[in-house]
Amino acid sequence: MTTTLDDTDRKILELLQRDARMTNAAVAAEVGLTAPSVFERIRKLEQRGVIRRYTIEVDPAAVGKTMTAFIRFTAATDEKYGPGVEAVSCDPDVLELYNVAGEDCFIIKTRVSDPGELHILLNRIRSRLTVLRSVTMIALATLKEGGPLNVLNPETGSVAKSRRQRTTK
Repeated sequence: MTTTLDDTDRKILELLQRDARMTNAAVAAEVGLTAPSVFERIRKLEQRGVIRRYTIEVDPAAVGKTMTAFIRFTAATDEKYGPGVEAVSCDPDVLELYNVAGEDCFIIKTRVSDPGELHILLNRIRSRLTVLRSVTMIALATLKEGGPLNVLNPETGSVAKSRRQRTTK
């Protein structure tokens, strides 16, 4: 579903992606509106499903999940397929699951504590689906992760400047 966003909505989204705890007053100061106007815009963005949720980011190393792995696999379309895909998508160690075109059917992103925990996850996947082929890649370093979604206006290539930016030039 594509929804129409104006430059103010885009700026609000850009700000909230950087800091979801930003107050309506702080957002209002950045976009040149009143706090009640910002509150209403955010409420409408939530109702339209543009803003899906607010969350926190946990440092994986702080909880012992220092190994990032990507698992590519092809699954047979058999009696286990539907329930298996659902079970894999609900697995707490599966951070992201994509159904993809190409050589494989699925790609999983996971964070685990060590190779043993990764092995246990792979066995859980294989117990839920008929895996025909899999390739596991372990990340050596994270160079960029969890970046904000680009909400720039496709027509202008930018977000409307805040009132403060406009008046200081």
